Amino acid sequence: MGADPNDMRRMADRLTKLMRDKLAVKAESFPAALRRAGRRLPRRVRRDGQVIVTALDQVQNPRLARVADGAGAAKAARRIEGYLARIDPAKAKARDRAFLWADVALRLAVVIALVLVVLVWRGYL
Repeated sequence: MGADPNDMRRMADRLTKLMRDKLAVKAESFPAALRRAGRRLPRRVRRDGQVIVTALDQVQNPRLARVADGAGAAKAARRIEGYLARIDPAKAKARDRAFLWADVALRLAVVIALVLVVLVWRGYL
């Protein structure tokens, strides 16, 4: 039932590379990549990531490696890979730019409205 440390490491490296490619996360290890991705990942994907991090910690210790849940970690890795495979980095960047410009436009509209209110209140308009 134990997990192979080499398989776990390869799985974590594959997921880290996928997170770097799809989410532009700058991290060298899977736990760091999971932390840096933060809320860009849904809660269930973060939970699956924690399962993998726990399994990675357990396989470092020879006694705990025998009870590490390799099957659960592999299942969690498949779910994370499935989620990351659906992400299109170009669309995500375009969406982020659109949200940025929408935010700028909203703030500008609020400032203009406030200036107009002050001008009317002072009697200049």
